[in-house]
This record gives sequence, C-alpha cells and structure tokens, in this order.
Amino acid sequence: MAEHSEKTLTVADLGERGTLARILPLLPSASGMSVGPGDDSAVVGLNAPEVVTTCDMMVEGPDFRRDWSQPEDIGYKAMSSNLADISAMGATPLGVIIGLAAPPDTPVSDLVGIARGVAKGLADMAPEAGVLGGDLSTSPQLTLSVTVLGQLFGLHPVLRSGAQPGDIVAVTGEPGVSEHGFRILNEHTTQAGGALDPSVLAELRRQPEVLHHLAPRIDLTHGPAAAQAQATAMMDVSDGLVLDATRMAEASNVAIDFDSDAVVDDAWLMGGEDHGLLATFPPEVTLPEGFHPVGVVRDYEPSADEVGTGVVSTGGVSTGGSPTPRVTVSGVAPDIERGGWDPYRDSVKTRVSP
Repeated sequence: MAEHSEKTLTVADLGERGTLARILPLLPSASGMSVGPGDDSAVVGLNAPEVVTTCDMMVEGPDFRRDWSQPEDIGYKAMSSNLADISAMGATPLGVIIGLAAPPDTPVSDLVGIARGVAKGLADMAPEAGVLGGDLSTSPQLTLSVTVLGQLFGLHPVLRSGAQPGDIVAVTGEPGVSEHGFRILNEHTTQAGGALDPSVLAELRRQPEVLHHLAPRIDLTHGPAAAQAQATAMMDVSDGLVLDATRMAEASNVAIDFDSDAVVDDAWLMGGEDHGLLATFPPEVTLPEGFHPVGVVRDYEPSADEVGTGVVSTGGVSTGGSPTPRVTVSGVAPDIERGGWDPYRDSVKTRVSP
C-alpha cells in the first residue's frame, strides 16, 4: 500500500519538483510563447512595442476563505481579478505569471485544483492567453500573486485621469452582486457558529450571487470596445463603486454624480469584487455593448476648508476638515458606512475570521 493516498498527499511529501510535475501539464500556453515554464524565463512574441502589465495578490483570509472556496474557485478568481485590470486599460491579455505560496501540509490536490481553476478561467475569459511561468514557495497561509501581460493592438491606453465634465458615466455588469453573495455566505456562516456544513454550502452555491462572489466570470472584450469608442477614463471596479469612482474623480480632478435611479441599494454603491468596468465617455458617443449609463461627470469645486489644506476625500468619508465629496448620488453624498473595500482597514472588521 502506498504511504500517502492521493487525497492526503501534501506538498511537503511531494516537494517542489514533484508538485510542479502535477501542475504544469494542466496549464495552457500563450499563443505567442516560444519558451514557457521550465526555463529560467519565458520568451513570448509581441505584436506591438508596448506591453500593459499589472500585478495583484490574493491572500487566504482577507481575499478568500478556504471553507467557502473550492480550490478551483481560488484559481478562477485569481484570473478574474487580474485579467480585469488589463481590460480596464483597453488591452487584451497575453499571458500570466503566477507565484503561489502554501503551507507545507497543503494537500497536493488543492494546488492541482487551483491550477484547474486557472486553466478554466483563461479558457473562459482569455483563450488566447496562457501561463508564462511562476514560482512556488511556502508560507503560513495560502497566497497567490499574479502578474498579467497585455497588448493594446494599436489602441491608446485608457487611464483613470481623463474624465471630463459633461462625460457620461457608465458601468458594465451589475455592481453589488458579489457583495450580496458575500453577505449570504457570511450570514449563514455566522448562524452556523462559524463553520458551514458542506451540504449547506453546496446549496448556497446554487445562488448566482454566491457563485459570482466565489468565482466571477467577466467579459474582457468590454475594455477594448470602450477604448475603441473613445472612452476618456476607465478602471476595474474591484473595491466598490463609490471608492473606485472617487479614485477616478481625484485622478481626473472632477466630480462624479450617480443618478439615484441607477442606484439599486448600498451594495451597488460600496460592494467590491464584481470586476466590472467603470468608464466615462463623451456625451455624443454611443456607448459600446455591455455598458449602461449611471451618471455624469461634473466640475469639481473644492470647499473653502479644502483649499490649501491638503485634505483628501475618500469616497465621501473625510480624513479631516469638510471636503466637498468627489462622488455624489443626484448631488448628495451617499449615506453609506464606507466607500468600499480597504484591506488594511476592513479585513478584520468586515470579514468573518477564517
């Protein structure tokens, strides 16, 4: 009889080389890659002189819970959250580089599941992209760091800083869906005393809000389409619409006013991890498919308390003084507890401890 069954075999049992041997065959190659995982670096051909790049981390606890997320969910969500940033620049993903650190007692089957989730995420959302390489290491908690490369194919990058007064504010997807999924999971976990029965979790996963929270699927064609439609500013909505709109408004030195008729609830305003796009367009432009209007860009007029004080507005929440809010709903600062997700401020206060 084998000393370790496949189910209980850990990364410590198998080692880095053996673990990689299980994972690498599952990962797709990028279409332009001539040298892939296995050498010291990857070699990939480019269709343009400019490369768009981004990096994002997912850490067990603040970013996902092992008792909620299957390994495949973790790999899939790691793709969604990173690929969305490339699309938000108007670019198309070329390839990903993945760093993964896990405790030594992590089952190898979990890492295989994460790899399957990565492969499924790329197949669903970026079929021309692949895994260029990465690294494995050890840490007290499961951590992924994903770097994505993208290409603009002749388009100009769409920055956060280009919004102009009079522009139409538009979004893709349904803001707040992921937040509702989180609330469903959190409520049932709290009622269960901190741990969900697997049968209850399986039933909850039937709800689209829960699935969207655990493994969001996004349309990466929206970003390039917005760039072609002359979007003046754009960004991924990962931390909540009010907080991310505040970042865009500050970068563009404007104010953003959402139409109260577009606001569904507080989750629509402050819920994060939907990974849709927030963009602004000249008023004469026809919005590309997938975008729907939710507000307008206005001139920003700082209050007397702000002038010369360096006071910064954070999604309508002042850090000192009485700043004019950068983001309003029909002219009024939104009445919400917080503007969105901040990992340093909110990871303990708003998430159930794993």
